[in-house]
Amino acid sequence: MLAALATLALTTTAIAALALAAVVLYRASLKRRPDTGCRSCEGTGACLSRLFASSDGYCPDCTGTGRRLRRGAHLLNVR
Repeated sequence: MLAALATLALTTTAIAALALAAVVLYRASLKRRPDTGCRSCEGTGACLSRLFASSDGYCPDCTGTGRRLRRGAHLLNVR
């Protein structure tokens, strides 16, 4: 019984350490590259009007930059 508890404790500790390492590496990735390409305009910064075919303007999602902040950067408050 004692050996089973020791194995469970060791396994739980190993899983927690791996999860912590994954979060640290993901945060480092976000710190290095917090932006990603905008899906709406495909990185161009311009969108065509849905109503008028010849009209175009700035993409409302990325405000014309073609880049958006990654979701994890919002979640982990990385900038």
